[in-house]
Amino acid sequence: MSKLRKLASHTVLYGLTYFAGRLLNFLLTPYYTRILTTGDYGVMTIIYAYITFFNILYTYGMETGYFYFANKENEGDEVAGTTFLSLLYSSVFFSVILILFAPFFASYIGQADHVEYIYYAALILFFDTLVVLPFANLRKNDKASRFALFKFLGIALNIVFNFLFLSLCPYILQNKGLSSLHPLVNAIYAPGNGIRYIFIANVLSSFLVFVFLSRDLLRLRLRWNIKIWRAMLKYSWPLLILGFAGMINETLDRILLSKRLPGTQEFRDQQVGIYSACYKISIFMTLAIASFRYAAEPFFFAQLKEEEKDGKTLFARVLKYFTFVTGLIFLGIMMYLPLLKHVIGHKFLGGIAVVPILLLANLFLGIFYYLSQWYKQVNKTIYGAYVSLGGAAITLVVNFVFIPEYGYMASAWATFFCYFFMAAASYILGQRFYHVKYQTGRIIMYIAVPVALYYTSFFIGGRPTGESSISMYLLNTLFIVLYIMLFFWVEKPGNILRRRKAVL
Repeated sequence: MSKLRKLASHTVLYGLTYFAGRLLNFLLTPYYTRILTTGDYGVMTIIYAYITFFNILYTYGMETGYFYFANKENEGDEVAGTTFLSLLYSSVFFSVILILFAPFFASYIGQADHVEYIYYAALILFFDTLVVLPFANLRKNDKASRFALFKFLGIALNIVFNFLFLSLCPYILQNKGLSSLHPLVNAIYAPGNGIRYIFIANVLSSFLVFVFLSRDLLRLRLRWNIKIWRAMLKYSWPLLILGFAGMINETLDRILLSKRLPGTQEFRDQQVGIYSACYKISIFMTLAIASFRYAAEPFFFAQLKEEEKDGKTLFARVLKYFTFVTGLIFLGIMMYLPLLKHVIGHKFLGGIAVVPILLLANLFLGIFYYLSQWYKQVNKTIYGAYVSLGGAAITLVVNFVFIPEYGYMASAWATFFCYFFMAAASYILGQRFYHVKYQTGRIIMYIAVPVALYYTSFFIGGRPTGESSISMYLLNTLFIVLYIMLFFWVEKPGNILRRRKAVL
């Protein structure tokens, strides 16, 4: 199997697992909003936002550090053992801190009466951290199928436990015909606090995935190598900054919308809900980016063992094809948005205008993730931190200044400017430290053409953000076909296939 075909197949497998996780989150939204009160749903969202930030602290870039050093050191098992022990010790420390100071943290987020939420968060973070190394090891060793199996298992368990606690247990208690089961249900379930059981479901699924992966851990040589550990920390600590900056770019706009918008708190919450719901339409773009990222990171680290010239040739070609695919996703979503928009409730459609902006923003985020491989490969991760901090600054300033006047449109444009800056900065720095001969003209073309076709459809009368006629759907489909034909005409895939063995 060629390198490109191998990368593509792994991208599909990783994409399926990521898609399942995102789809779970997407499908549970209408489920939760019909079971929980508005306040409980808000509390759950806030706590999971904090969990996302703490997850960066718990892992502190060690996953990427593992890929880098496992491909450089002769004793890969010792690198794996050192990585796991480091994550184990630090996650114990962080979780103990959270538990000891749980009353303080609960009070800080406005949940002083529910200290147990902090306990659940500490357990979720702990078990999720312990499986970072096993999952990374599966990716490194090209065991994409096993990786997908356990990811799907965790997702399935979470669904089952949510259904058990939020639907099945209440149904049994309300049904007198099932009174024989009441004692059993009463032993595991107490009515009145659905949000608690969402966290319990997450704790149980995370714990069971750790148990199932423990066999992989038993195969490791859990030996601490202080020299390797220090080198890994030096390599990985900038990724911690990068991770925090990334979380600012991804989630801070919702927080600032709830603080900076004028009007009542109810109005601000409604605006955040509209923006967040419309953001979910970009799930197909984020799927492509994340699945490619899962497959690309170990793939390109492995190329360090190849000749540098061949590795850079492959690096340049993949970016070109990646840009074409993400451009195609943008065009596909926008041409059929009048249909796709119905995946969210009609009350949320007032913010549909943010969709093309957010799609393009995520396209540039994908390019940034791809270009960021260079500083990971040449051990200059500090530059990744600088770029992400610059993006975070743009997010903060644009949102803070313009939200009061422009609302969630300011947040959408802040996201675009942030990710465009990060992609451009990574390209400029990469050409200085890890020069690659990209076909920049074609890459720009594969972004500009879909945007031009979308606006052509918009001004003709299709208005993808509104309703469209059958004739406009046919025209939009023709635009998609033309874009694909452009790719075949420019790239001449037949010639590529004939040259594949020589190049790869």
